[in-house]
Amino acid sequence: MSAAAVACGLTGPALSADAASGVGRIENTNTGGGCTAALIAPDLVVTAAHCGGRGETPDGIVFRPGDGRPGTYPVARVVRHPLYDRESPRVEWRLRFDLAVAVLETPVPGDRAVPFTTGDDARVGETLHLYSWREGSRPRQRPCPTLDGIPGLVTLGCRVQGGESGSPVLRVTDEGLEIVAVISSRGRILDQPVAQASDVRLRLPPILDILGRDRP
Repeated sequence: MSAAAVACGLTGPALSADAASGVGRIENTNTGGGCTAALIAPDLVVTAAHCGGRGETPDGIVFRPGDGRPGTYPVARVVRHPLYDRESPRVEWRLRFDLAVAVLETPVPGDRAVPFTTGDDARVGETLHLYSWREGSRPRQRPCPTLDGIPGLVTLGCRVQGGESGSPVLRVTDEGLEIVAVISSRGRILDQPVAQASDVRLRLPPILDILGRDRP
């Protein structure tokens, strides 16, 4: 294992706060609700599609970086995956495409948060890191094994709770942390609590095409 991987916390109790500075929260100032989210560019935030309110220009949605400093960044636009359908009765279909990108009105400065790059597909059996930030709590991370679950989704052997939707699933590399998937929902396989996540490599490019942006 590389020294970079050790420094990022793969064998320790926590990822470096600096390494994971791009994790924050998408919050609705009208309802008080929110989800975890992560920067993929200074002005782009990826989260679950069901976290971004309704419509492409939702009112009162902001991004709060996870560095503990005051101040939020208003969201100008939310673009969901074109195949996402909030009302679809096909649950597995809905979960596969439960991904969105929020465009911020102003970029987050680099001295406050560093955007993540995106990575290749999760491999069954590898250990990834789930980094989340529920309302009223401190940011939380834990290692999660990747399981053989529903085709088209990334299934993790970790229990998740409300507010953890949109959480980035991170891989440690020699260059730092990269996003592999984004948490959509919780479930069970037999007696095992699991988290279901949308695959970023597969689902993010159509959203970026709509925005006219390159993959980070």
